[in-house]
Amino acid sequence: MSTTNSEKSTVWRGIATNEKSTVWRRIAIVTLLLLVLVGPNFGPLPHLLRESLSLEGSITGVLIWFWVAFLIILAVVYRMSKSTSIGEFLTSHGLGAPSGIGANIAGLILGIVWALLFLSSILQFDPDANITQINGFRILTALLAAGGALLEDLITRSFIMNQLHKIGSSKWVQLVVPALIFALYHTIWGFNAFSFVFSVVYGLLLGGLFLWGKRSLTPVMLGHSLVVLISEPFATMLIFLAPGA
Repeated sequence: MSTTNSEKSTVWRGIATNEKSTVWRRIAIVTLLLLVLVGPNFGPLPHLLRESLSLEGSITGVLIWFWVAFLIILAVVYRMSKSTSIGEFLTSHGLGAPSGIGANIAGLILGIVWALLFLSSILQFDPDANITQINGFRILTALLAAGGALLEDLITRSFIMNQLHKIGSSKWVQLVVPALIFALYHTIWGFNAFSFVFSVVYGLLLGGLFLWGKRSLTPVMLGHSLVVLISEPFATMLIFLAPGA
């Protein structure tokens, strides 16, 4: 007996429903890991480190934990993606993919402007901070933070946005969902409405760069990794000087 069009339609709807369920379950797992592993970096962890380490040591410890947390989450994401190699995984998530010049210029501008915002903020809390000083510590923290930002974008931009794209979500859903997740784990351990809104806006801008750049991470890196390359260690220092700000 041949399969009717109605039966085929029912089968396809069932497959689509299962796929959507799988995608949202994956996003929920990643969100939970971000809240549990990364969230404490914006709450109790810096203060625990500060009890036994110098400020420089504490900042370094926070940045190292960012790496550890993001690598753990990326390992989970890698298993979910079922890629045959790490290279395939990175390529499929936009690393090294071609991007438009307009998106790259916008990312460059965003990176510089956001870095200046961080530097101006640190001067409000520590007017004596020498934001022009270049030393080994600043170079180390800048590299750690820039690498951590890239790992973060592989998760909160590439993975989550590509998963939502996979099930046919609108561009607005692809923008808003990761931006809310991004803001949530940045603020949940010491909630501050201003910081939450600030993080949502930044998340939307980075997500917009990802879409504008044809799902390439290049403009996103310019808009995120460049920020911390310019503003570290002062960006992380704000966690200690103005918790929840």
